[in-house]
Amino acid sequence: MEPAWKKRLQVIVIILVALAVLRAVYFAFKKEHNGRAVPAASKPAENTPVYDTRLDDYVTPPKIFPYDVSSARKALAGKTVWVREGNQVPYFAFDPATRQAGLKQKVGLLPPIEKLQVEDVVLQRTVASPLPGEIAIVQNQIMAVFKRPGQSGAYAFAIGTNIGNDFTFTVNNLLFLADPHELYRHWPPDVWKAIDRHEAREGMNELQVSFALGMPGTSEPGDYGNRTLEYKMNGHGVKVRFQKNKAVAITTGKASEHPG
Repeated sequence: MEPAWKKRLQVIVIILVALAVLRAVYFAFKKEHNGRAVPAASKPAENTPVYDTRLDDYVTPPKIFPYDVSSARKALAGKTVWVREGNQVPYFAFDPATRQAGLKQKVGLLPPIEKLQVEDVVLQRTVASPLPGEIAIVQNQIMAVFKRPGQSGAYAFAIGTNIGNDFTFTVNNLLFLADPHELYRHWPPDVWKAIDRHEAREGMNELQVSFALGMPGTSEPGDYGNRTLEYKMNGHGVKVRFQKNKAVAITTGKASEHPG
């Protein structure tokens, strides 16, 4: 019995030694692998944020779905919003006494990414001019009332239309209901600094330039990200040529005649 017992003990010792050796080899390899230097070509430049444009596709801005003026007022009154379609949406002086906006004369266009405090949502009656032989249609404008920093008085802009019992809202296309700085916080800080100064810079993509300069007025033939767009900012025309969805050339001059 003793020789058999010694033989089994020897086998167990051999197995334990083999396991110990394998364990030592494994940890030595792991340490060498983790400590291996990354090739210089694959290291990002120091202090240069890594930005992947594909992250933009995963941004889902919050939306509201009002069905009448009361539900729109409940969703917007007292809320902070940001202009989504910059330099496209006209705004008008608003008279709190009559609760009407002066639609015959616009004050200006809402700047891109302008921060607004919505105070109320009202319905304003307008009458569409009929063609000969047609009946005049009463169409109401759904107006969001707001105030602007540094300006006295109240203003309003249209966020939808109403005819009879039908309400059509465009608010989700016109506004961000959450801070775009947070929605697109993966953008590099220098990009956001340019956007906040309403400046286009080389390397910015189409979405970023629209945040800085507003919606483009004219464009030359080409696919998204591979075309030349002209923006109208403060009376000046800014042409931006994009290649592979990056601005590669920016020129400023007299704005072309286009709506807005």
